[in-house]
Amino acid sequence: MITPSFKVDQDDNSVTIVIKTPYVRAQDVDLHVQGTEFRFFLRPYFLRLYLPGNLVEDDDSKAVYDPSAGEFTVKISKETKGEHFQDLDLLTKLLARKGESVSAEAKGKKPLIEVVGGDAMDTEPISELKDAENFNWELPQELPQDELLVQSSCYGFNNQYNGYFTHVEETPNEINDIPAPEKSTTESRRQIRVEQEDLKFDEDYYAMDYVNDEEIQHLIKYKTIWSKELRRIQKNAKSEDASAPKNALIQEVQSVQTNGTTDLDLASLSITDTAGSLVKLDAKDEKLMRNLPNKEYLLSHPKTTYLGLVDILFAYSYNHRTSEGENTVESVWCIGKVSSSMACLEQFSTLKETVIACYRRALSYPLYRNFELCNKVLQDVYVLFRLGKRAILKALLEIKDLFDHHDVYYIYSKIWLDDYCVWIQHASDHVIRTLAHELHHFTLGKNDLGWDLVELEELAREMKTLEESEQNGETTV
Repeated sequence: MITPSFKVDQDDNSVTIVIKTPYVRAQDVDLHVQGTEFRFFLRPYFLRLYLPGNLVEDDDSKAVYDPSAGEFTVKISKETKGEHFQDLDLLTKLLARKGESVSAEAKGKKPLIEVVGGDAMDTEPISELKDAENFNWELPQELPQDELLVQSSCYGFNNQYNGYFTHVEETPNEINDIPAPEKSTTESRRQIRVEQEDLKFDEDYYAMDYVNDEEIQHLIKYKTIWSKELRRIQKNAKSEDASAPKNALIQEVQSVQTNGTTDLDLASLSITDTAGSLVKLDAKDEKLMRNLPNKEYLLSHPKTTYLGLVDILFAYSYNHRTSEGENTVESVWCIGKVSSSMACLEQFSTLKETVIACYRRALSYPLYRNFELCNKVLQDVYVLFRLGKRAILKALLEIKDLFDHHDVYYIYSKIWLDDYCVWIQHASDHVIRTLAHELHHFTLGKNDLGWDLVELEELAREMKTLEESEQNGETTV
């Protein structure tokens, strides 16, 4: 059976589902509505959705077929009039099936959750344990050591993959920095990463980017679409009649002043309608979401998963800013190389070690190597987390699309991005907000990176002053 393209919308009294089914006979359609479940069957198409609230078939419910557009429009009444259904734009979440489970033994992977009972769309995300929602982001924790119990290494999302790098030496994988990944451990990968970053760091390159920074300053001033969206929310929050704008994608309750800069309050962000937002899940995003696997996760180390997301979004934000929002042929390599999770299959236990790794790689591998630029990219990561999981999802889908279309690097979609795109739709809003708060107030010193950046910058300034003096002396002769 084929899952058709579809969209879901709502008003106060009903839910409208538009289903694309070209070249079919409308007489053979079978519709079923019961509680939160909606089923549509029309050979060869089959669609089953679980909505956040109950539906009911009544006199106002109807289905219309438009043969010219090849679309069914199904309007179904809400059992509770005026109820607002959350997350109707998160298509993978709507497609999740009750009681779906995958045999961990058969797959050789970490166990997934089997939904035994209750509402399929519980308000609390099933992937988060209540006692794990308040993380100390600077308290180290023991990382998974499963690879010690098996012959091959484990890596990737939730440490559940192996075998993807068996023949890595025979492929042109320029992202991978780990020799023999299938025989590596968490500690060996970290040691190799640090050693290679130390070897790759070029003092002359860094010094030149420090003193000749006109182009870098231009990139630092660039306004990303994410920062524009955050600014739009802040303006709405400050306006007298926009404490909860009806047509905004992301609604904000209030803003506060922190250290001279406006920081959004930790109140919940809610999605209602995409009309007012600069950041929207478009048709391309919806298609990618429909093709994602339907999973719910029991995370072995939830904090490590969130920190891995910080690492990947830092690499994404570096590429987004340095390419000024227009991806290039180097974007896949850039994201993969800056991300320790991808290049070194790294896993983190504290926010500080995560950010240090991000900065070290951004100062060792890509085109622009500047500490001030790294600070700006970290602010971009904060903005993504502050905007919430829809903005994060859209960024992840963009990364996934880039990697999916590469002949070699598509494996990183399999071991990282597919799962992150599914998981983020169920992730804890509370944890995302608190991590955004930590990122906003996080500071990293140049001495934390293990390199003499302050001394290099001082020498670079002296050399530039000397060169300018010599040039001035030559011109006056």
